[in-house]
Amino acid sequence: MNNEITKAKNFYFLMCLAGFILILLPVGIANIIFGYMMGDSPCTLCWGQREAMIFIGVMALFIFRYGLKPQYLASLLVMTAFGLYQSFAQYGNHAHRDLDQGFSLQVFGIHTYFWAEVVFFAVVLLLGVMFFLAPKFSVFEKEMNGEKVRQFGKFSFAAFVISALIVASNVFQAFVSTGVPPFVGQGDPVRFSLNPKYIIWSTDGWKSTWTSFSFLGKRDVKAPDYAFAPASQKLGVSFDNDSNNSPLAITQEVKIIDQKTIEIDKPLNTLNFINGEFVTSSKWNVYFMDQDFQLKDEFEIDPYFSATIDPIVGIVPFMQDKYILIGSNKTLLRFGKNPNADEALQYADFIKGADKFEGQGQGLGRARLDTVRAKYNHIASMSNDEKYFYTATVPNNKDSKSFVISKFSFDDRVLSGEFTPKADTLKEGRSLGELYVTAMQLKDKSLYALSKNHNVIVLIDPYEEKVVDTIAYPAEITNARALHIDDEGKLHILSYQDGKNIYFTLQ
Repeated sequence: MNNEITKAKNFYFLMCLAGFILILLPVGIANIIFGYMMGDSPCTLCWGQREAMIFIGVMALFIFRYGLKPQYLASLLVMTAFGLYQSFAQYGNHAHRDLDQGFSLQVFGIHTYFWAEVVFFAVVLLLGVMFFLAPKFSVFEKEMNGEKVRQFGKFSFAAFVISALIVASNVFQAFVSTGVPPFVGQGDPVRFSLNPKYIIWSTDGWKSTWTSFSFLGKRDVKAPDYAFAPASQKLGVSFDNDSNNSPLAITQEVKIIDQKTIEIDKPLNTLNFINGEFVTSSKWNVYFMDQDFQLKDEFEIDPYFSATIDPIVGIVPFMQDKYILIGSNKTLLRFGKNPNADEALQYADFIKGADKFEGQGQGLGRARLDTVRAKYNHIASMSNDEKYFYTATVPNNKDSKSFVISKFSFDDRVLSGEFTPKADTLKEGRSLGELYVTAMQLKDKSLYALSKNHNVIVLIDPYEEKVVDTIAYPAEITNARALHIDDEGKLHILSYQDGKNIYFTLQ
């Protein structure tokens, strides 16, 4: 039993030491050295992380003083979780930036918000170690020997006094830099100063705090509109098949001269003519058809292996006899045909067709594309020339104005350029973001961008980065999904409507 009592005393000492160090070092250094000496003023999230550290430290001191109680332990864990969330949120805002483009002071080359992440992680780790070495819970009460509070020693008394002074200093600093409610912390606070001339108390932090609250923030973007999953209502996009309502002035019109049904029982999103055959897709299935649309071969990808691929929105040729397919989340798979494929090796990429296709091998595999202007938009189309492949954004519930063409090099699949085309024929008060481009084809140095919305095909010069022509197609085509321009220059549009995949020929 004496050994167990010793363990309990050690536990309480370590708890006091941990709480004191937490307040003394990260909180105290941030307050005194960074704040008063270097003029650093915490932003809203920094204050939240510092407050979480103070609460955790105080709870540790409470446990030392009043004994181990479930409420103290629960509060300590809740505040640790709260601090981890805030430091993750702040780190996430800056993690994607280039070298040294973070926010606030650096310690050993790392910004303070990442050190907060380290501190909260250390709290969880050390707490686990301490409880691993702790005695039975019943011993904690016996160690208190019937007293309601544990008596101070010289060290514990000094720890409590110093901690109280540091907490009081933080309260003062918070009062000076942010004020009292309704004033709140600032996202971009100015340097700390005791001169009233430079002190800013602001309520700007409340703006849009709750009106657009989402745990996903900018990433709360609904899935695009697919042939197999209409999403008009979720996206807030009202699709219109009248080309007269197009945001661009119409310069040409085409009419339907023929149509045929493609006998595939799934709604098709894409269609391309590659190496003498049609290649088409629905969600995660890819089909190969002859020129009479007779099915020759097919496969189904495993979308969740390695880099997740959202439903397929484009397929282009690659390396002479290979292909690239891409999902709406800009994740791609380079694949090829191989009638002697190693089924066990290709099992990772394919749910169906692993014995005839390969996604593993030299020059093949999955990759994610990084964009800048198109970062918070999905894509629904893809096209290519000899050196580059292109994607186009579609509007969503968060962004109904942007329209961005992204260009990537085939060599390394790195972003090589992004632009929003200039459009002299854009109607007053309108935006290219009103288009909903579901397919593109590069022909005669122009990108033919097929918009499901407003039934137009917009010709874009990718080198001059401008719209050069706008072709209207009939309203009878209600759900355009793919565009094919044949060798004779005839336009063909694939539309999934009335439960059928219909291939229209226009002139």
